[in-house]
Amino acid sequence: MKDDTTMIETKKDYIDLKDERVLREIFREYFPRLRALATRLLRDEMLASDMVQEAFLYGWQKAPRLEGEAACKSYLYYCVRNKCLNYLRDHRQELAAEELQETLEDDFRVDHWIIENEVKARILEEIHRLPEVHRDIMLLRLEGNSFDEISRALNLNINTLKTYKKQIYRDLRVRLTDLGEFVVAFVLGGLLY
Repeated sequence: MKDDTTMIETKKDYIDLKDERVLREIFREYFPRLRALATRLLRDEMLASDMVQEAFLYGWQKAPRLEGEAACKSYLYYCVRNKCLNYLRDHRQELAAEELQETLEDDFRVDHWIIENEVKARILEEIHRLPEVHRDIMLLRLEGNSFDEISRALNLNINTLKTYKKQIYRDLRVRLTDLGEFVVAFVLGGLLY
């Protein structure tokens, strides 16, 4: 789950949101992503922050032990989503019934957005764990630089860069096996080729 520098220990097979230390760590890690989701639904950043805080409070008051980080993430995303949808239903009289229905039917797109952002965050996390040269190559590639531009920026021979590209792809595939072979190949294929 986490390395030994975080408060969430890898030896645990559950997460207890009633443990304030664990809740603080989860809050610190997931607040920005959850606020992005809430902002997308509410179109108001301050209100979105309030909804995320309410979701964490709800989780702290009501949540049972959750089996692993994935279950915790899902629980929090759905708490935030439901808090936002309830707010839209209860407080936005100017929101037309059609628009509210559209928002409610948007679940599939929101779920897709959540998964996409989680995959991106996970890949970026693993990129930052790569050796410095490999990390620099990937970060420049993510900025949209071509391999010729990266070669010049890092003062690398193009053949060396191609060798590094293969090593990076192999290394990231190993590190990201839990995401599934298709997802890894699809995402990395887009970044490295």
